[in-house]
Amino acid sequence: MSIVQALVLGLLQGVTEFLPVSSSGHLVIVQHYLALERPLVLFDVALHTATLVVVLIYFRGDLSSIIGSFIKLKLHHSQGILERKIFYLIMVGTIPTVILGLILRVWVNLLFTRVGLTSVMLIITGIILRVGEKTKRTGRGIKEMGVMDAFLIGLMQGIAIVPGISRSGATISTGLLRGINKEFSFRYSFLLSIPAILGALTLSLKDALIEKIFPSHPLPWIVGALSAFAAGYLSLVLLRKTVVKGKLSLFSYYCWILGIGSLILWISRGRI
Repeated sequence: MSIVQALVLGLLQGVTEFLPVSSSGHLVIVQHYLALERPLVLFDVALHTATLVVVLIYFRGDLSSIIGSFIKLKLHHSQGILERKIFYLIMVGTIPTVILGLILRVWVNLLFTRVGLTSVMLIITGIILRVGEKTKRTGRGIKEMGVMDAFLIGLMQGIAIVPGISRSGATISTGLLRGINKEFSFRYSFLLSIPAILGALTLSLKDALIEKIFPSHPLPWIVGALSAFAAGYLSLVLLRKTVVKGKLSLFSYYCWILGIGSLILWISRGRI
């Protein structure tokens, strides 16, 4: 893999991993129409590790507060109740994600070859973003958020393993539809992503060790990871501003254009 290829793949991963446009959907479409081979599993691990670090850094305040709340509990302090509640809600949301992830993982390789399906899922993602943004029930925060809210958001995160369904778009929109305010819908979506990304990384690393394919030239891998980190952080900052300002549905137009365009091209080639 050349440095330029690694740079492009890193930028693509960083931008699409956080913005509600489906990183997996872009990967399927780019690979199909540009006839690119899927990156080595270990390179994929490097990129996802970079984006995980972005989440850990960006939400370091929330994470330190959650950890601190359990230290206070150990010291018999009454503070930190809300932070512990966030942790428990993350655990609740992770349950359906894990169950669906394990079920759908069997078909992941097959799904990554279905350009038509991916195109349709991108169109559906656009609809999800549009519907979620237009809801008027957005006054609830962490105090009012319940187990069912966390379960449904986690369920959508599990469904997002299907290429074309945006994880961030599906989870944030579900939060908004449940009446959770924009700021906490954004925060919970990405805090919930941490155990999911860790789980996916563990499985991918296991596959990489089975492949026994390691980089002979590490520079492209480093470039890819650094570009994914930089693009990912900027994308996360942009997404928060977009969500808080109530402009999340702007991304729906992009999903529709890409999805419909890809679908038309796919059908025109006789893949009907």
